[in-house]
Amino acid sequence: MRKLLLVSLALLILAFQAVGFASGSIKIGVIAPLSGPQALLGTNVVNGIESAAKRINANGGINGASIKLIIYDDKNTPSEGVTAAQRLIYQDGVKIIIGSVGSSVTLAIQQLTRKEKILLVTPVSMAPAITQTGDKYMFRVTATAAMREEGFVKFVVSHLKPKTIAYLAVNDDLGRSEVKAAESFYKKYNGPVTVYKAFFNPGETNFVTYLIRIKAANPDAMFIVANSVSAATLVKQARSIGVKATILSSGDAATNQFLQLAGKAAEGIYFPLDWSPTFTDKYSQEFLKAYKEDYGKIPDTKFAAQGWEAMWIVSEAIKKAGTVDNPDKLREAFLTLKWRGPRGLWEFQANGDPNPEGITTFPVVVKNGKFVRVSQE
Repeated sequence: MRKLLLVSLALLILAFQAVGFASGSIKIGVIAPLSGPQALLGTNVVNGIESAAKRINANGGINGASIKLIIYDDKNTPSEGVTAAQRLIYQDGVKIIIGSVGSSVTLAIQQLTRKEKILLVTPVSMAPAITQTGDKYMFRVTATAAMREEGFVKFVVSHLKPKTIAYLAVNDDLGRSEVKAAESFYKKYNGPVTVYKAFFNPGETNFVTYLIRIKAANPDAMFIVANSVSAATLVKQARSIGVKATILSSGDAATNQFLQLAGKAAEGIYFPLDWSPTFTDKYSQEFLKAYKEDYGKIPDTKFAAQGWEAMWIVSEAIKKAGTVDNPDKLREAFLTLKWRGPRGLWEFQANGDPNPEGITTFPVVVKNGKFVRVSQE
């Protein structure tokens, strides 16, 4: 009897080792900005991840193994992101990381994860360069800047019809890529001509010098790329000095925080969005119910849904691969995966980008302090 028990125990241990689930748990690293100017976004992403992991564990985990999240703050700084990745890989022994939010941080982390063949899954970062490095172990659970901008550009050209446009964006990987994509698509669709373009440093709070030049250029539209706090400051300053252009913004600033900080200055600003807490489909309702159970409110930003989806997708990929220790099996699992969430049907291309046919971006405008979907009929 004792021999039989020992054999059974040995087989059980081998079974866990065979699929990389030591001690019946799976360690998954998470890197996000939990302090600093992007803390609201990062916290929402992590909240979404934790809500998903909680429900996955409650339903038997991944092939019987529970998820153990190890979470580090990158402060939206590339060096902090790399330090967090080093701790996760060399100290904590994780084989898969969800992160980060800022594209510059994700690009820095990627230099290490690619070398170590660690799967890196970003739920937010949109800079095209992330999936243009030839990194086999990088996947993006969000649209690229180009994917998002093309649909928004079509709307602006066909409905708002500006003849001229000015750009003011944060000087980082995302800001530059958003502006590059927008300019390219406006040219493709015979849109407005660029009359001014400038990039401000992260952390800048006085935009008046830029805005005076934009006012002098008198564009029909002004496109901004900034986080919620910077965007709110920017649009209030634009309104105060009399910039008359229709303001267009990247989706990063489309948060309740922006609405609260910008106040009346937010009225009439257009954004591209791929998800909103107002969605009533069953996948969104499932997520919103879980989030409210865990945090007592609906999410502050759409980024919570992105964290939720990233965690579920990672879970499904590990389940499909049957391991967390074999990066090539994990990659193959991602490439053959189909999973539907609040933002649509997720499938992945060979470079790690999502299939754009599965996700939708739609325009919204701020009206009476709320994001209102714009009819395109």
